[in-house]
Amino acid sequence: MKSACDRLSGPREEELRNHVLIAPAGWSEVQGFCRANVDPAGHAELIGAVQRFRGGCYLADGAIGADELTADGRHVQPMDDDSWHLVIRDDDGDVISCARYHSVKNPRFESTAAAGSALAQSPDWRGKVARVVENSIRQANARGAHFAELGGWCVADVARHSRHALRSVLYMFALGEILGGAIGLSTATTRHCSSSILQRLGAQKASLDGEVLPSYFDRRFDCEMELLQFDSLRPSPKYVRQVAEYREMLLSDMRVLCAAGSAPTSVTSLTSLLAALTAALPVPAPMTR
Repeated sequence: MKSACDRLSGPREEELRNHVLIAPAGWSEVQGFCRANVDPAGHAELIGAVQRFRGGCYLADGAIGADELTADGRHVQPMDDDSWHLVIRDDDGDVISCARYHSVKNPRFESTAAAGSALAQSPDWRGKVARVVENSIRQANARGAHFAELGGWCVADVARHSRHALRSVLYMFALGEILGGAIGLSTATTRHCSSSILQRLGAQKASLDGEVLPSYFDRRFDCEMELLQFDSLRPSPKYVRQVAEYREMLLSDMRVLCAAGSAPTSVTSLTSLLAALTAALPVPAPMTR
């Protein structure tokens, strides 16, 4: 029987040719992914490409000013290095879509993006936002899952109405399950229908005791935002099968770029190494009496 690492098929390889999953900088458990590659320089380079792409998108939308970018045009956020990034590039190698999955260590309300939202700054809503976040953290703990935040979702104009716009998010649901399950939140803009697309894929507007939290205007990004909740076990019923397929593809077919750790070693490579070492040994002289 073939292992998951032996099942790379032609159509899948073609489909994923321009897809890369970037692991967090300090993550070294690469053995779970069959196509993991440890390349610190390549990892840093692609993170930079994602930040430049994101910076260009946000700047064009008016969500940030040029003064919020680095000298080389990158939009850098503290959680970038500690997050997973699903990156899709075109045939020229340019990034056309990205999404970020951040598993929060020792989560508490004050450490989340939701706590910094304009809604949480309102005296009328801060307590309710805090309870929504704390409820999500408790649910994750009770299930033995992670509390995570989704963000950094950007799609180039040329790909906005293509399947790439949906794939990045569905892969995040699949990744959450691979990592042990995820319950979390996302502060999503209504610009380009981003929030409504996320809801179509399985996210829901954050609510507390049956009361849906309102949308809010965030002056930092000059746009209307909504606080969404998600559960990696509960994508939209329409996409359940696709998420399950993406989970398998992430493990067996997706290229995973790591900055640390050791790449997985297959039985075939060990056999080849043993054969090479054997061939290099000197041939023993015949024994004489």
